[in-house]
Amino acid sequence: MYLNSILKGLIVGSAMSLPLLLPKLSYAQPAQQLSSFSSLNYPDRYIRHQSFLIYIAPIVASDKLGREDATFRLIPGLAGRCRSFESVNYPGHFLRHQNYRLKLTKQTDDQLFKEDATFCIVPGLANSEAYSFESVNFPKHYIRHSNFELWLVKSDESRLFKQDATFFISRPLTMYPPSGPIDPGTNLIPAEPE
Repeated sequence: MYLNSILKGLIVGSAMSLPLLLPKLSYAQPAQQLSSFSSLNYPDRYIRHQSFLIYIAPIVASDKLGREDATFRLIPGLAGRCRSFESVNYPGHFLRHQNYRLKLTKQTDDQLFKEDATFCIVPGLANSEAYSFESVNFPKHYIRHSNFELWLVKSDESRLFKQDATFFISRPLTMYPPSGPIDPGTNLIPAEPE
């Protein structure tokens, strides 16, 4: 009898605490989709946000803020296809283009925001082991760095454009600090949503 009441208490207690655990479990699960992105032609520089604008900047292991700013969660595209890039240290803020400049902006529910914040991940324009990011609402326009700032630019097919618009996708800097040259074999990309 005493054993039955202990077991009943454990079951009831577990059932009551389960809802408290679920948010933590569901939040931890997408961590597998966290990624950082290094420039093909400036391999020590990663895509990062700073003052809500997007740059490629050098990131070192001791720069905790830089490592957080340079880590994004790849989620199914807000426009219904491809992918969107959500900041890990500013949840609900996404990488988007606005007047062709790449920015970190708080999510809104309007269709323009959803399209501006959605990019198709395609084989790298300059290296098939890397990736390029094509705008959903501006076909043939890619995320490209220029003077270390990120812009959405129409491809001119030049060698320099292709290099500036190609990035390696690597493990998230929040969990794996940079330790040396980029290893193209560490490219990680989650499968496209159905």
